[in-house]
Amino acid sequence: LNEVVDAAVAMIDNPDISDLDLLDIVPGPDFPTGGVILGRAGSKAALLLGRGSVIMRGRATIEEVRKDRPAIIVTEIPYQVNKSVMIERIADLVREKKLEGIADIRDESNREGIRVVIELKRDAAADVVLNQLYRHSQLQTSFGVNMLAL
Repeated sequence: LNEVVDAAVAMIDNPDISDLDLLDIVPGPDFPTGGVILGRAGSKAALLLGRGSVIMRGRATIEEVRKDRPAIIVTEIPYQVNKSVMIERIADLVREKKLEGIADIRDESNREGIRVVIELKRDAAADVVLNQLYRHSQLQTSFGVNMLAL
């Protein structure tokens, strides 16, 4: 909300402000499930042209949950991704041996927010597993934008 107020103030101060200057003040949309927008080209096209494609990633960190046992902690998921379906899909990928290095996955979400813990095997490289998750699961998705006014 602060960004939108800042943009409104900038428009009052300079009525001829360009769309690109406004995009510097309001970098992109916020989504209710959080997530991170990769790159600015998709959101810029969506806001300037009304159509675009935005690549979104869930927010994930790597922590040690037990001694010598790293885990990937997901605290935000991309927009329109169902958390339980995403977890089920990751479990299927592990069973099919398309994702290596995952020992356990559990949902610790509560009223405070989303928390999905993906425990890794001792010998797994956390960064490699996280990139595999982005590539093969709904932890990274593409979101099409089509703004139409009648």
